[in-house]
Amino acid sequence: MKYRRNNRCFEKIRSGITALSKANNLKLTKLTKLITYNMEEIKVGPGMFVKYAYRLTDADSGKELFATPEGEPDEMVYGVSQEVVPGLIAALKDLKKGDRFDVTLPPEAAFGVRHAENVIELDKDIFMRDGKLAEEVKPGAELPMMTAEGFRVLGKVIEVGDNVKMDFNHPFAGLTVTFAGEVEEVREATPEELHPAQGGCCGCGSHGSCGDGGCGDGCGDGCCH
Repeated sequence: MKYRRNNRCFEKIRSGITALSKANNLKLTKLTKLITYNMEEIKVGPGMFVKYAYRLTDADSGKELFATPEGEPDEMVYGVSQEVVPGLIAALKDLKKGDRFDVTLPPEAAFGVRHAENVIELDKDIFMRDGKLAEEVKPGAELPMMTAEGFRVLGKVIEVGDNVKMDFNHPFAGLTVTFAGEVEEVREATPEELHPAQGGCCGCGSHGSCGDGGCGDGCGDGCCH
C-alpha cells in the first residue's frame, strides 16, 4: 500500500512538474515572440542611433557622386547629428532595419543652393607654415577649416595670389540628388552619442588667423588642415 501511495505521489509530482514545465515553456515562447516583435518594430526616430548604406547620384545626369564603402555604412543619431541633409533625415524616419530607401531631393532639401557670398578671399598669413605657404594650399585643393564656433567646414581653393580665394559652398550645392540605400541598424542611442563633444578651436574659417583663437600660430598646429 505504501508503495502504491508513493507511486501515486510520484505520479502527482511528475504531472505537476510536466504542467509547470509546459507553462514555463509557453511563457518563454510568448516572451521570445514579444522580444522578437519589439526588435522588429524598432524604427528610426528621435534619439535613435542609425547605420545606413547608400549610393548618391546626380539625379539629372545619373553620375555617381558618392557611395558608402562596403561594410562601412554612415552613422547618425536621429535629431542630434547635424551633418545629415534634411531631406534624407525625413526619408529615413520610421524605417526599420532592412528597409530600403530611394529618394530624390532638390538642392534646398539636400546640399543647398550655391551662394556667391560663400566664395571669399582669406589672408595668406592664415596658411603660412614656418614662414612659407603650406604646400597643400593650391588651386583645386579641398582644405578642412574651422569656424569661430568650432565647426569644421570644407573649402576649395580657387585661386592663390596676394590672398587665397576659397569656395565654401558644398561640392554638391545646386544639384538635385538621389539617395538610394538600406538601413542596416537601428537602436537606442547611448548618452554619449546623444551628447557628443564639440571642438572649441576657432579662427581659420572666421577670416582670422589660427592664433586669434588660442589655437597656436599658423596652420601648422592642425587648426586649418
